[in-house]
Amino acid sequence: MMSSMISSCPIRQYCFRNSEALSQALNARRQTTIRQLSLNPLQCNLLLIESEPISFSFSETSCSLHVAGVKDKRCLEFSFILQSGQQDFFAHEQAIPETTLFGFDPTREVNLIVPANSIICVVQIQRDAFDCCAELMQRSDLNAQFFKANFVTVPNMISGVQAHLKKLYAIAMHHPEHLTQPRSHHRLEDFIPLLIDSIPHASSRLEASLQSPRRFRLVKQAEEYMRAHLETPITLMSLCQVLYTSERPLTYGFREVYGSSPMAYLKTLRLYAVRTQLQQAKPTTTKIAEIAKRFDFQSLGHFSRDYKTMFGELPSETLKQVFRD
Repeated sequence: MMSSMISSCPIRQYCFRNSEALSQALNARRQTTIRQLSLNPLQCNLLLIESEPISFSFSETSCSLHVAGVKDKRCLEFSFILQSGQQDFFAHEQAIPETTLFGFDPTREVNLIVPANSIICVVQIQRDAFDCCAELMQRSDLNAQFFKANFVTVPNMISGVQAHLKKLYAIAMHHPEHLTQPRSHHRLEDFIPLLIDSIPHASSRLEASLQSPRRFRLVKQAEEYMRAHLETPITLMSLCQVLYTSERPLTYGFREVYGSSPMAYLKTLRLYAVRTQLQQAKPTTTKIAEIAKRFDFQSLGHFSRDYKTMFGELPSETLKQVFRD
């Protein structure tokens, strides 16, 4: 992990190669868990612009991720897709178009699938600051009913907000010194009225009509079965037999939702299970090969290679870390 901070500037840049470190960096104002969904090397570039009463997090990821957890009750969150990935974004099992503002219900937990090769920006605004600005702009329609919807389609107006965020991202990445000036805080705060103005009034608002892919339920059923049988040998054919389906719809479903094949996804679940076991193990008595075989990894060499690809370290290094702690 690399980080840098410009003096007196609220900018932090990171490059993560495992999802656990990424989770820790994002949890200053929320409690979320991030899990990798495909068996590919992870590179996630994270840029944080932290200020009061607003902060921005820009995430650019090389492989698909699942983000789940609890939001900070002191803030309102607004999520923007700045670059579409190889698959759709999914929030609460619904496909999210690029023209949709989403994730702003403060009572609803985060449940987001971020596709590979995408960029997402999450803006956190202190509730009192947002409410004050909305009141000054006479936007009484931005009330509890609006936030409960959690999604709103704004095709004609969101592009301006996205362009503003892309410009802010470029400045922070390439010319961070421009945000060290005293007036930079006002520049960040100016985003709040821009956001409010981009949301259509209740009389002309189109609530997002979002749908899940027709294979989403099949994928979730397969995942539930996998999780319940992590220590049992599973083949693609046996999985299809259990789910009363054929290989093609199941494979297409996993590609569409997770950007991975069913068996590759199963391997990621088992690798996370092994990692949990190693992190809870006693280093002096634990045999890595036994744990790996318990989760149906027959080749210790292939297992070690895949483990390092996923977590950036060998299984033995995980055990050594437990011993040091």
